[in-house]
Amino acid sequence: MVVPRFGHTAVERNQVKRRMREAVRLRLLKALPAVDLLLRATPAAYKAPMAVLLEEIATLPARLPRSDVRNP
Repeated sequence: MVVPRFGHTAVERNQVKRRMREAVRLRLLKALPAVDLLLRATPAAYKAPMAVLLEEIATLPARLPRSDVRNP
């Protein structure tokens, strides 16, 4: 999970990280198989309510590219 500064303090950055982790835990972990995934916060994430983060995270599986090829 990457949360750039965008001119915010470390406290605000950590709050965004915690909110994003919780959204992933609630909405994404059960919807995806075991994958490596990198999430990068945008400047809007700092002001977004939790409901918006949950909605955005929930739509990720449909937006990910599908591949039938499995790497060992």
